[in-house]
Amino acid sequence: TPYVGIHSVPPSSWVLLRPGKHAVSKYWDFDPDKRIRYNSDAEYEEHFRAVFSEAVRRRLRSESPILAELSGGMDSSSIVCVADTLIARGAAETPRLDTVSKYDDSEPNWNERPYFTKVEEKRARTGYHIDVGLKDSFKFEFESDRFAAMPGAGGRPTESDTRFAEWMKSQGNCVVLSGVGGDEVTGGIPTPIPELADLLARARFRTLARQLKVWALNKRVPWFRLLFMTFRRYVPTALVGVPGYAQPVSWLRRDFVRRNRAALQGYPHEMKLCRALPSFQECAFTLEALRRQLACSSSSLKPLFEYRYPYIDRDLLEFSRAIPREQLVRPGQRRSLMRRALVGIVPDEILNRKRKAFGGHSVMMAIGKEWSSVLQLTQEMVSDSLGIIDSSEFCKSLRKGQQGQEIHIVTVMRTLGIEYWLRSLRNRGSPPLSAPGDSHTAMPSTDARFRHADWPQAAN
Repeated sequence: TPYVGIHSVPPSSWVLLRPGKHAVSKYWDFDPDKRIRYNSDAEYEEHFRAVFSEAVRRRLRSESPILAELSGGMDSSSIVCVADTLIARGAAETPRLDTVSKYDDSEPNWNERPYFTKVEEKRARTGYHIDVGLKDSFKFEFESDRFAAMPGAGGRPTESDTRFAEWMKSQGNCVVLSGVGGDEVTGGIPTPIPELADLLARARFRTLARQLKVWALNKRVPWFRLLFMTFRRYVPTALVGVPGYAQPVSWLRRDFVRRNRAALQGYPHEMKLCRALPSFQECAFTLEALRRQLACSSSSLKPLFEYRYPYIDRDLLEFSRAIPREQLVRPGQRRSLMRRALVGIVPDEILNRKRKAFGGHSVMMAIGKEWSSVLQLTQEMVSDSLGIIDSSEFCKSLRKGQQGQEIHIVTVMRTLGIEYWLRSLRNRGSPPLSAPGDSHTAMPSTDARFRHADWPQAAN
């Protein structure tokens, strides 16, 4: 956890506490030797439909109607469409499935309304729609009567949050289905590296040469660059350096970056020469990142409800790890297996749409609207006094964004969120916060407390 001396229980594990000691033991783990091989694509598609339907069915157990987040993307749309099929067959233990969708007509790259309405047309039922435009893009207030343990938790509900909670209460929903994990499990990241690494590890050089050529044409990069990127996964980051996208932003102080380098770089890892295939190892790393993300999630909404994640179903995870990587991702066909398997179940407009974009336009408009308060915020930042950021550099980046230049929107929002969180702790009269090295540090050192890569909510 973000606090020194407080640890979460690892996945698939139990903890035995005894006086003066404790033991952590795993009761289950993935089998790296498990393989699923068929003679045709149709057999893989049929197996995927079976395990995915079961993953959804298991999460439809509720005496009250279940609410599903419907964003218009492939993940949430597939859950809703498969759930409707199960309910129609009488195979689900819930009386009804409701949907809630968020949209922003002011955002040119992110408005999902055209897509989630296609799913509503298919199910012949309109869900609840929430406008999350400018009025919700810049909210970091915290409840004065509630301790916020982490930057992403304990925040005062926004207007859209309140409407979401009121709708749930009116419909009697206690369970919410989420599409989180879909990208990670079903091949949403269109990279050939795990597949190429598998071929390299198994000494299938002829197939490797062919796939290098195909992927090079698709990615429009030289084949030897792909080969270098594949070899690079076996070399420690300290030797080959950090990719540009993983470099820390300019306003983070050097000492803070040095102490938290692994977290700021997303916990880099290298492949190991062992019995597990590289694609299996990559799945393990991805699942661990997803676990960290969910561990930091928290809701302050009332009434309380339970989030359920069909894509993190154990059988579905085992299946996705045991099949050939080329079934999940193919040149020009990200999420290939899922798209093929759900034809006729999910609307074609959803299956054939391009990857969803992140809505940064409305965020910058909101910052511009609140520019005077943001500028005042940068004059005396708690995170600056703690040695986390350089407020003058942060202000420069904000000015660039205001002028229309490209900046790291997600990291800007995370920085602002952490700053408001620290201020909420100070305003509650918490023990004084101090920079690393001070003898009266009341809260954990920044090494453990702030994990840039682990805090997802400001990016949502």
